[in-house]
Amino acid sequence: MHFDLLSLDLFVAVCEEQSIAKAAERKNIAASAVSKRISDLEARLQTPLFVRSSKGLELTSAAYAMLHHARVVMRDVKQMESELVHHAQGMRGRIRIYASVSTIIQHLPCELREFLSLHPEIQIDLREGTSQEAVKAVVENNADIGVFGGVAPRDGLTVIPYRTDRLKALVHKDHPLSAKTSVSFAEIAEYDLIGPAKGSFLDSIVLRAASELTRPLKMPICVNGFETVRSMVEAQLGVGLVPEKCADLYVAGGNLAAIHLDEPWAERQWNLCVQEGQGMPPPVRLLLNHLKHGDSR
Repeated sequence: MHFDLLSLDLFVAVCEEQSIAKAAERKNIAASAVSKRISDLEARLQTPLFVRSSKGLELTSAAYAMLHHARVVMRDVKQMESELVHHAQGMRGRIRIYASVSTIIQHLPCELREFLSLHPEIQIDLREGTSQEAVKAVVENNADIGVFGGVAPRDGLTVIPYRTDRLKALVHKDHPLSAKTSVSFAEIAEYDLIGPAKGSFLDSIVLRAASELTRPLKMPICVNGFETVRSMVEAQLGVGLVPEKCADLYVAGGNLAAIHLDEPWAERQWNLCVQEGQGMPPPVRLLLNHLKHGDSR
């Protein structure tokens, strides 16, 4: 047995008004059309729904039973419509972000806080990885937005400039370089370097810079994460390269010194990437616009 939503809606109106004419006026439809819908319902159910009386239309027991279910159906339909409108406006949904640790530490927390305060019913699934992993995740549709640096754009992706940061050399206060205010990578290469995570943006920068040296680079240990770099530098295992924002925090502890890195590549460009095409969900489009215009707020 099949029921269309319009017939159910008109049936509820007739029950509440106890009049076909009043229901038709309420729904802005011809009374004859309402009467036809009710007759069709009665024919489909093979039972009368109303009895005419001096007070108007009286509901039969079948009508009372049907009214309960019809109201539930119409309530659920309205709730569904409301939720879908919210989705269409970007009010609800889940956004998957794959980002480099540098951007998670420096930029994303504040920007995501602002975004979620504006759209509290959107959920963010934030995952940390290397720039290569972030790009791959978007290509393979395992992420909606990737935040990366130093990786050549892939086919099928739209790439948008995001933020920049600047690297500093982090050394122990007893290190020979600690008294310097500026240092080149060649000077750093005279000493042990705390190696970055393989496949990271920083790793690609270090490898490129090392290829221009006349001596091999000494990296006795490679670590993942700037907090780990700080710990290794404090243990006097070598020089670390960390973003300026992190360096300033670490220096406040008193055991470390941050030195200006006099290299053009010390300023890094970070990008956003999404899949090309017009099928971007509204919540993703909202967040993408928010991140793109973060510097102007």
